[in-house]
Amino acid sequence: MKKELPFSIIIKRFKRKLKSKQKKKEKRFKILLSHIALKNDLGEDNSLRNQLDRWLPETVKYFINVAGQNFLPYKDLEFTPKGLTISIPKDFCLNTNIKTSLSFINTLVQFILTDNYKAITIDYSKCKSIDLSAQICLDALLIDTLKFIRKRDRYFKTRSRIKSIGGENIENFDVRKILFSIGSPAIINKKSYEFPDIVPYHLCIHNKESESLKNSRRKELDTTNLVQHVIDSLVLINKELSQDSIEDLSTVIGEILINAEEHSSLNQRYSTGYFQKIDNPNLDKAFGIYHLVILNFGSSIYEIFKSPDCKNLQNVEKMHILSEKYTQKKLFSKTFHEGSLWTLYSLQEGITSTSPLEFKKRGNGSIRFIESFFNLRSSNDKDKISRLNIISGNTNILFDGSYDIIDKTVGKDTFKVMTFNKSGNIEDRPDGKFVKKINTFFPGTIITAKILITENDFI
Repeated sequence: MKKELPFSIIIKRFKRKLKSKQKKKEKRFKILLSHIALKNDLGEDNSLRNQLDRWLPETVKYFINVAGQNFLPYKDLEFTPKGLTISIPKDFCLNTNIKTSLSFINTLVQFILTDNYKAITIDYSKCKSIDLSAQICLDALLIDTLKFIRKRDRYFKTRSRIKSIGGENIENFDVRKILFSIGSPAIINKKSYEFPDIVPYHLCIHNKESESLKNSRRKELDTTNLVQHVIDSLVLINKELSQDSIEDLSTVIGEILINAEEHSSLNQRYSTGYFQKIDNPNLDKAFGIYHLVILNFGSSIYEIFKSPDCKNLQNVEKMHILSEKYTQKKLFSKTFHEGSLWTLYSLQEGITSTSPLEFKKRGNGSIRFIESFFNLRSSNDKDKISRLNIISGNTNILFDGSYDIIDKTVGKDTFKVMTFNKSGNIEDRPDGKFVKKINTFFPGTIITAKILITENDFI
């Protein structure tokens, strides 16, 4: 004979079942409301084109509409019954291989958005090196592209065909370290691993339009996290920063993060990085390489100053005068154009696109950031590793210590400048090896730093 349950247990089970039914009912109601909202958003047009117009995040839309038009189709791909396989470039880097790298990113994003394949696989078998400059662009665009797919999947009439996006043949160990510490697998698929020689600074995304925290507070948090990452990284090689250096680094990082936001025509700012300790038994002292990248999509630096909406007309007027002098001297060429000149000029201390009435102390961030980061590097004169690249629009500027930042006095004021020439005069053409026009347009601005740091250097 079946034993009769106590009344108290029967009541508990009844309440639990009732609560479960209520939760399911509320969930169905939320889904219904979501369907209604999505349906109303699309109107009577459920086409993919309308979904792209209304739901695609602004970063992806800008990239494929503005930059994507300049790229040739990427050909290293294969169509199979299972879907599409696309091979990542051998050298996936914007500083050394920007044309192929951006073409790959654009093609991958475009194929995801066409919704013709159930599976898209990224083949890493040919990839020998990955640089943060290219990886952060890929990750940022993939994150927003997947947001679009998830939104489509919330409405039964717009569900996407694609079921998986993944990688295969990740055989190079250095490539694996990047991908599984700070790259796409770690960010999107949550497949992250710890490596004893790597200190990751995970992708930080700031949206100045949707952040619940005020921008000033968010900037403070991001600055603190980034400075702490530098401090934690140096522990691996028994190196520490003085309190003055920490405060100085905090100031310049805060400035450069603000610059990345204010000088962007879109709302997102991205940053990521990592420190890698290098073990070399032939050397007495430990050393490592610090990698950092800060990115925003949108108008280039040149486009921002060239725009009629630029608020600092005084600086724009100075740039026009400088352009006239270059034109008269016939200093512009196929490898150095006005965009390169204006981008270089914008990095000098005191130059900003923001209104001088609103931000009287702005215009110091970029060059101080460059100076402070190079102060971190090894004191070894033979350092051939440390470098900082700025790519914006059709301009690539390289800092590697060959030219110093100098103090220039104008009247009673002293400014920090870097002109990339022996004269120290911005009116003389810079060294074409370090400031040059690139044929491939980058839709925004990206700063990539790679700094060699040794154990015996104390700051």
